[in-house]
Order: sequence, then C-alpha cells, then structure tokens
Amino acid sequence: METSRRRSNNRIKLAATACILAFLSLGGTLAYMTDSESADNRFTVGKVDFNLYETSWDGELPDGTYATSSDATPSDALGVNQAEDMYAGKEIPKDPAIKNNSKNDAYVRMTVKIPVAYVTTAYEDGNLTNGGQPRDTELFSYNLNPDCGMKLAPGQPTVEGDCHVYEYMYTGDGWQEIPVPAGQDIPPLFDSVSFANVVGGQIDENTEFIYVDFKAIQSGGFNSPEEAWSAYDHQSN
Repeated sequence: METSRRRSNNRIKLAATACILAFLSLGGTLAYMTDSESADNRFTVGKVDFNLYETSWDGELPDGTYATSSDATPSDALGVNQAEDMYAGKEIPKDPAIKNNSKNDAYVRMTVKIPVAYVTTAYEDGNLTNGGQPRDTELFSYNLNPDCGMKLAPGQPTVEGDCHVYEYMYTGDGWQEIPVPAGQDIPPLFDSVSFANVVGGQIDENTEFIYVDFKAIQSGGFNSPEEAWSAYDHQSN
C-alpha cells in the first residue's frame, strides 16, 4: 500500500512539473527578443545576440574570444592594465565596439557613464580653470569616432547619481535611428579616454572608471524605434 502511494505521488509531481515547464516555454515564445550587455553583467533573451567587445582595452575579439599569445597586444599596452595607474591628463586605450551575431536586424543603443566630481582642474599649460575654483567636472573625456554610425539619442545626457550618462543610438550614415543589420559590426564608439587634468590630492584611488554598456531589441514587428524601446522598457521592468 505504501509503495503504491509513493508511485501515485511521484506521478502527480511529474505531471505538475511538466505543466510548469510547458507554461514557462509558452511564456518564452511570447517575449520580445532582446539583448543587454556590460563588462560586469551579460545576459541574452530570445535570439537577438550582440557582443560588446573592446580589443584595445582587454584583448576581446568580435566573436567573444580573446587574442592568442601569438597576435595579442602586449599586456602593458592594454587599457585595462594602464588604468591601474591613473594620473591627471593620462590617455588610455578603450574602444567599445559591437557585433550583431544574430540572424535578426535589431535596434541597439550604447550607454556611456562618466563619473563626475567637484574638483579644481588645470589647463595643459598649468594655469587653473574657472579661476581656480572647483566645479562639477567629468573625470573622463573621449572623442566620438565619426565612423561608428552612432549619434546621441534625444534628451542626453542624463544624471544618474554622481555620473553623467550619454545614450547613443545607431543611425548609420543618417540622422534617424535604424536597425543594425544581422551580422554587421559597429566600429568603436571611441578609441581612447583621457583622465581630467585634476589638481593633485583631490581624487582617491577608489575613483570609478568610465563605464560602457548596451541594450538591443528586435526591429521586426514594430512600426518605429520608439515603439520598440517602449516595449523593451515594459519587458525589462
């Protein structure tokens, strides 16, 4: 009797598990295909697969692998290693680029987060800026690559805590946001970053570095990029 009861309970558990799995599978097919990535947090939903890579920063290649010892950039030339010893005015390699590895065209936006501090800075000739008075200053700067096909999205920059956030949208050679074709590379948004010429003694060793990430969503099924990003926001929340 006890053995029969165990078998009956096991059959009920298996049936319940199958129902749950079927429900989750159905929910997955209804989700929009999106992708989001940063240096610290990477995840993919659906079949939109983008890769954010920075070859001069850490040696990563477009396919997500890293350069072998035979063709790798010397470690002392990589930005990630140079960033361990920052000083006023220092320029280091950092080249965030994106590859659409999926079979779907998709809208993509890149975000650059720059830490801001209330500090006194100087010009290259040593003279103090702003009459020597401190002011809110972006600690890193960069020059946008004219060939990257990205432009600032409307309403930028925004403020997030002690950082300024710049969001860029893909427009190709034009001014309107368009999808990134399947299999296409987006050249680096910029090639290097420079640390502000901050007068010594104002910044500690725990200063946050410039941060880059991206988000992407399928373009199919939407009438405009605005409609797509609205759906992305609702799904993300």
